Amino acid sequence: MLDFFEMKGLPFTREIEPQHLFSSASQKEANARLEYAVQHRQFCLLTGEAGMGKSTSIRSLVHQLDPTRHPYLYLCDSSLTPKLFYREVLQHFGIKPAFRSTDARRQFQSLMLDLYENEKKVSVLILDEAHYFSETMLQELRYILNFKEDSLSPLALILVGQPSLRHLLRIKLLEAVDQRIQMRYQMNGLTEKETQAYIHHQLKVVETPHEIFSEEAVQAIYQFSQGIPRKINTLCSQSLMDALIQGHKIVGESHIQRAINEF
Repeated sequence: MLDFFEMKGLPFTREIEPQHLFSSASQKEANARLEYAVQHRQFCLLTGEAGMGKSTSIRSLVHQLDPTRHPYLYLCDSSLTPKLFYREVLQHFGIKPAFRSTDARRQFQSLMLDLYENEKKVSVLILDEAHYFSETMLQELRYILNFKEDSLSPLALILVGQPSLRHLLRIKLLEAVDQRIQMRYQMNGLTEKETQAYIHHQLKVVETPHEIFSEEAVQAIYQFSQGIPRKINTLCSQSLMDALIQGHKIVGESHIQRAINEF
């Protein structure tokens, strides 16, 4: 495929380097809010449908963090429990966790305060797949954020999940957690114009010397994907393979339709 389409790498993969990520309006907004939450040590909620680009925003944020000022930990565990959370954080920072959860919680609080007050560091904790968290884990967020009688925040906590997480946090039992959220953002799909720019960007990154997707193909991609980047990637990859098999240098609407049929 690379030789046939004169590419220097495979486009439409998730292995793209952070500096080459495409910035849509929604991505820029998400990135700005995440950066603000880190700078001001806030509790941030980032939501969006599957494949919308939440992980891309997190990758972009992490790429920009100065590790000497903002040590971070990314946890992606749908079955995360309070005990596992404290264990992962403490081990990440080189501390042996206590056996009891209450003791581990105290270790965690001492660690975060020490990093902030003595080392002048603001830790960034990112919890992904949070829409799968149990009520117990979501309730624990109150204690994760409670320092000095709830008067200080020495860290930035970013909760990432699908839109159902927003609704879950609105139930009465989690009201105290929901009230603590200082920054919220729900990611949206690409517009048709952004979809065209996204496809062009992906091909530019792999240094393709000419356009490959026709205007009709781009329109068909947008109509099917509704601007969801992961769907765009899959559809573009499948249609490129279809065009390669047929010996066509340009991906047209017919290639897109055949790729759609594979779904």
